[in-house]
Amino acid sequence: MTVLQIICNAMRLTGRTAAADSIEAGSPTDEAVRLKRALLTYLNAVLDELARGYFPLDTEEEMSSEDGIYSFGEFLKAPFKINRVTDGKNPVEWHIYPDYLRTNAKNIIVYYEYLPPVLSENDEFFYPVFAVGARLVEYGMAAEYSLVTGDSEAYNAWESKYRSEIEMLLSRSSVKGRIPPRRWI
Repeated sequence: MTVLQIICNAMRLTGRTAAADSIEAGSPTDEAVRLKRALLTYLNAVLDELARGYFPLDTEEEMSSEDGIYSFGEFLKAPFKINRVTDGKNPVEWHIYPDYLRTNAKNIIVYYEYLPPVLSENDEFFYPVFAVGARLVEYGMAAEYSLVTGDSEAYNAWESKYRSEIEMLLSRSSVKGRIPPRRWI
């Protein structure tokens, strides 16, 4: 499923069927183009929220540096939380600075959580955690759209669906030593 299809589905959820139809027909109006751009922003915001708060994306990466400075720009993915650093066998002491990670080791393995890449409308939708699907993201986009347009009743309805879907998915998975936001309530 492409990102554009998800955007059109979210438009239909929010009652903007004519805009979705015009985009799919290839002759979007100016209003439909603005709406598409806004919903693309909401999609990326929802994916960011899911990665930071509910369904973290973990990876590990081997790195080398002569001076022990590892620029965040050199990481394969955009890290937002470093979990641990080892030299392959033993933990290594490390410090985070605004633009880099510093250790005393020249060869390390970094275990970190990263943010999903920013998607464009032509990309294929993919979230590395299998549980997260297009429907969950569409609910989040509909909630964001309703919030921005000032429709509090629709916002509450879509936000409730979005949070309920997250809770249902989280209840099926293990917590893994951390409690996601608002899960303890």
